[in-house]
Amino acid sequence: MSSPLRLLAACALLLALSVVAAAQDPSAPGPHAVGERTVSVARPDGSSFNALFYYPATSAGANAPFDASAAPYPGITFGHGFLTDPVLYASTNRHLASHGHFVLATTTQTGFLPNHSAFALDMRHCLTWLEQQHANPASPWFGAVDTARFGATGHSMGGGASILAAAADARIKALAPLAPANTNPSSISAMASVRVPTRIVCGTQDTIVPTASNGQPMYDGCLAPRQVLSILNGWHCGFVDTPPVGGLGCDSGALPRAEQLAIVRRHLAAFFLLHLRGDQSKWNAVWGPQGANDATTSIARDPRARFTPSAARQAGVAGQVLDYALVVSNQGATATSFTLFVENNLWPASLSSSQTALLAPGASETIHVLVTIPATSAYPNDRCLVSARSDLDAATRCYARIGSRRL
Repeated sequence: MSSPLRLLAACALLLALSVVAAAQDPSAPGPHAVGERTVSVARPDGSSFNALFYYPATSAGANAPFDASAAPYPGITFGHGFLTDPVLYASTNRHLASHGHFVLATTTQTGFLPNHSAFALDMRHCLTWLEQQHANPASPWFGAVDTARFGATGHSMGGGASILAAAADARIKALAPLAPANTNPSSISAMASVRVPTRIVCGTQDTIVPTASNGQPMYDGCLAPRQVLSILNGWHCGFVDTPPVGGLGCDSGALPRAEQLAIVRRHLAAFFLLHLRGDQSKWNAVWGPQGANDATTSIARDPRARFTPSAARQAGVAGQVLDYALVVSNQGATATSFTLFVENNLWPASLSSSQTALLAPGASETIHVLVTIPATSAYPNDRCLVSARSDLDAATRCYARIGSRRL
């Protein structure tokens, strides 16, 4: 191949790789265009309501043709804030749809006297609508819904309602409320009944629904794998695309709205890509050290598991096998086994077992990581990232770092 052709081939490869990387980046729009339409959702009593529906499409816009190329797609139900038109969350819901999710945002309970229980029920009815479309041969979405993978999110009142929905509905497998407000009945109390991985996203400058009296006690009361992610300088109305009419009930903060929304979209997409679409490449951003090193946020996390190494660092001579004993402990409320992984290792490393037994709550098992010191290597040291993924949801992980040095 001539040099110009090699150059063109190299450029084409780099372009292709950059496109793939962009599609996998949760802060960037996903690989799908997004279609939008208003659908009618039936309740069991025969009444109905409208919901905004965002879905992967072959082109962007109202009533665009459905893109079934990566189906089946998980479904997410979204709840709006008090007196807030659900269309004001379009950028976030479009972003989730572009990454391969169906998103339904109910338009009910927008008045001055909302019924929070009814609101949570309507959010659940949206998921039932997806199940019905999946089962209906006449529907454009026939056979295209991953009915085993539903999620819930929402802002403020809708965030609280998403908690009520998740506490009552076993179909919901992941929960990520945004600046969730306590509701009536109490979403703080309802957290004790949530049994799925939960990421609570808050703003440190939220003066309307302060984290200290809302998100933090919700986190404290959650028995499932849990997180409270605080956007530094984030504010309550920074979660909407534009202020509601008249700006009623709005605050302000130091973080520009566009920057806050970009942070929200990145963290929501990564969480749901991992927990609903099973994209394991996102585990480090959600549960691993990458997520803890985000300069735009602070995070408290409890995966309801612990990984305790016998030693964080060892040294030895070439050819020696270093043995690291790591204790995997189940600290959740439900029995689970764990699958083990070793990543980022520069030297040969192996596990005594890649799977634990089924561990009851409070039980533990010791796994050995064996690192062989090579006779020659460009790297005088090695540092492994070892993680244990819960088989209960096949996404939540705890992790430990171990280091090795050649003498």
